[in-house]
Amino acid sequence: MLPIFRYRLAETFKAPWKRREDPREALRRSWGKDVVRDRYSFQITRYHDLVVAGRTVVDDATWQDLGMGEVFEKIDRTSTFPGRQVLYHQLKTYERDEAVLGERARQQAVFQSDTGLREEAQMSLAGLDSSDAAWLAPMLMNELPARPKWAWVFHLSGLVPLVCFVGMVLWPMLLIPGVLTALVNLIVNETYGRRITPHFAGLSQIQRLLCVAEGLSALPDAQRLPQLEVLRQTAPARTHLRKRLGWLAVDRESLGEIVLSMITYANLFFLVDIQVFLGSLASLRRHQADLVNMLEAVGTLDAAISVASFRESLSLVCTPTLAADRRLEVAGLYHPLLAEPVGNSILCDGRSVLITGSNMAGKTTFIRTVGINVILAQTLNLCAAERAMLPRMTVRSSIRREDRLAQGDSYYGVELERIHQMIKDAEEEGSHLFLIDEIFRGTNTLERISAATAVLHHLGRAHLTMVTTHDLELQELLSDSYDMYHFSEQIVDGRPGFDYRIQAGPTTGRNAIHLLELRGYPESITREARRMADRLTSQSKR
Repeated sequence: MLPIFRYRLAETFKAPWKRREDPREALRRSWGKDVVRDRYSFQITRYHDLVVAGRTVVDDATWQDLGMGEVFEKIDRTSTFPGRQVLYHQLKTYERDEAVLGERARQQAVFQSDTGLREEAQMSLAGLDSSDAAWLAPMLMNELPARPKWAWVFHLSGLVPLVCFVGMVLWPMLLIPGVLTALVNLIVNETYGRRITPHFAGLSQIQRLLCVAEGLSALPDAQRLPQLEVLRQTAPARTHLRKRLGWLAVDRESLGEIVLSMITYANLFFLVDIQVFLGSLASLRRHQADLVNMLEAVGTLDAAISVASFRESLSLVCTPTLAADRRLEVAGLYHPLLAEPVGNSILCDGRSVLITGSNMAGKTTFIRTVGINVILAQTLNLCAAERAMLPRMTVRSSIRREDRLAQGDSYYGVELERIHQMIKDAEEEGSHLFLIDEIFRGTNTLERISAATAVLHHLGRAHLTMVTTHDLELQELLSDSYDMYHFSEQIVDGRPGFDYRIQAGPTTGRNAIHLLELRGYPESITREARRMADRLTSQSKR
């Protein structure tokens, strides 16, 4: 394999005391560990934007509510930028084909169990870890620019100043037409050259892509990893492209400043990049599909290795069963971002869930945990749990709500907008999991309870809804269609604490005022609070 061969050759001719650590040792140390890096999120989304048409995706509000950006960073241990882009696309897109999900889990298992194959693949993939590789997808997956009918003018315009500057040794008067033509070429670079410049960053990475594809295609076990067979089938295309794209495919990041300056001036005055690019368009078009296949095969393998490393890092992980109905049954479900997570178990058999409890007891974290794992199950085919049966549903959430003062939207206005969108979603085809935290908490008690009851009845008719609330009145009002769960605080040695475990049934305790006492609030305040609570309770029962 080319990358490994180059590494061994370089190491052979180093002095023994200067030899570096075997890269495989670094790979082994980093396996199953988080990777901290600059991810250039605006570039990571480019592949997803090109291929997402017609697919069901995790909407932006839910992505932010659940912290899926942080989840992506936790999972991302990729070696290449295309791998990062494919991984992002997989995590953002619901996969409805069970065969595809099964294949993803199978390949993750291959890379988890076969250390040798995984490390050989990672050694090859390391050749494409450049931010410029983010441009490969938009360059290869969009239509290439047409070759102008008057392209011969560019060839002539680039040749004239070169001839003049060489010939002025014998005929100094040639300096004038040479300078004039060079100035014209500067204008050409600023007009037509600027139109095709975005392709150059991607073109400079094609050579790297070809080398990585070559190294991966030499790996064994093509039957276990069908992407390797795809790469082997593109071997003729790689041979042809290396011959045709030599100049444009040079990785200029690796060149010294002097050489890079010389190339820049050659492009400005002699239109070298433009001429070579126009001469290569036919080859690029002929093998564009092969290049896309290489790119996606490389990215998919890299993403599979990354997810395998993530699975290795989890204390408990399972391949979930996806249910066609509204059944959700999990044991030991936990949040994959928490350092010391608490596992929870819950069974929802066709009914929605109302969760009550004190602040900080774990209500919001729990519904986020459910949402994240339902998405992971339908994208990467894994779940942070001991075992899980999860519904095949699109997740929609209303959790992280903030005032949008610049747009004139209050906190309550933002929530109204989000829940109204859920109602629209509920009326469309497909099943949804709706996650709502503290519904309508931005308005008064009477109207909040009334509106919440009506909305939650509507959403819970045909969809699975999980909602948290402090309004205990909702427990009775929704008992016909919602199962009741709660989180509670414990008083240990006179101090409040939480075990973060969900418990079946409605909340029966009223510890909020007791917590005020434990925090040292004046007795006059807590005494009046208890008297008022008793009075309001008596009025509500009349």
